[in-house]
Amino acid sequence: MQSTELERVTLLLRQMIMAGEFVPGARIAEIPLASRLGVSRTPVRLALGILEQEGLLTSAPHKGFCVREITIDEIADAFDVRGALEALACRRAVERGLDVASRIVLEECLALGEALVAKGALTEADTRSWSEMNARFHEAIVAASRNIPLANALAFVGRLPLVSPGAIAFTQGLEAAFQNMQKVQAEHRDIVDALVNGQASRAAALVQEHAYKSREKLRRGLERLRGEQIVANVPGLKLVVG
Repeated sequence: MQSTELERVTLLLRQMIMAGEFVPGARIAEIPLASRLGVSRTPVRLALGILEQEGLLTSAPHKGFCVREITIDEIADAFDVRGALEALACRRAVERGLDVASRIVLEECLALGEALVAKGALTEADTRSWSEMNARFHEAIVAASRNIPLANALAFVGRLPLVSPGAIAFTQGLEAAFQNMQKVQAEHRDIVDALVNGQASRAAALVQEHAYKSREKLRRGLERLRGEQIVANVPGLKLVVG
């Protein structure tokens, strides 16, 4: 199986879940889904596992995968918490001195981001590379704080759907995603610049604003889906906004 097939199936399933094609708590069966998408069970099974990691699905022994239920406001609130915790991580990283290992990872992430932006367009395969890089970038910031309780708190918040840095919702297609990726890459550069130059307050403010922008972009995307009456529920998540 080619990796591009897995990425295509993952994108399709993520959009189907976000478009409310499965009601909250609905069990997602591999065989009918594979038949519907015209693929084997293998990419479907792997894609479901990825979406479980993103918090869109839950799994139980002998029951398979089910759509998780949560409100959009809970997701938005979780982004606020994530932003506040990552801001604290930035402060601690600067106060304790940005370690060499964390700086190397952050700079590697910037380099990968630059390479993806330089391509001028985003492919399905690139979405997975970007998501993995984004997760690694934010994990490096947390690791640099050298604060285990903080890392545990962020891991707990990241279990909510679409809140983890590695869970990126593409709600408007690849072209719009690429444009957003360019903006996010610039934000990443500014955050790293502040950390490297020992600017604790600036780094904290930048990473908190970074989380806020992600929250608002996601909220707008989900509300747009509802406004277009594409969905009745978003990620099987009851649409309760406001």
